[in-house]
Amino acid sequence: MKQEILDLYDEEFNKINKTIIRRVDEIPEGTNIMQSYILIKNEDKYLLEQTTERNNYKWAIPGGHVLSGETPEVALKRELNEELGISNLNYQKIDTIKFPYNSYIFNVFYSETNINVEQLVLQPDEVTQVKWYSKKEIFELIDKDKIPRGYAYILKNYIK
Repeated sequence: MKQEILDLYDEEFNKINKTIIRRVDEIPEGTNIMQSYILIKNEDKYLLEQTTERNNYKWAIPGGHVLSGETPEVALKRELNEELGISNLNYQKIDTIKFPYNSYIFNVFYSETNINVEQLVLQPDEVTQVKWYSKKEIFELIDKDKIPRGYAYILKNYIK
């Protein structure tokens, strides 16, 4: 796996002139890294992706880390293309929030669209499958610890 260089941000979400290498360097005290995630809704269901063994096959929201030099939007488009083979998706940014449990800043995007999961091209080292889940099913997955707490935090705060 290639090394990913991440910009660091202050508590007000401003980029500072420092970077770290993902999965190598610690996030320095008082700084944050940034991620972009999207809630994709079709009627009353949301698209989740199941992670690989590396992440215990848990369910996640599409998206990922904002690499050094990227905007949150560019990162989202790159991640959607890499993970699911999606290249043209209409979406809107709904929030930028600080995750209260660690040094992560989340950009939260939203799209209402019907995606045929059978036509997606999954990134084999990141995603094992994708499925549509209702709000009730998502909360059941959260209760069973099948969704990591960062994704759970976004889902609890933003699914309608």
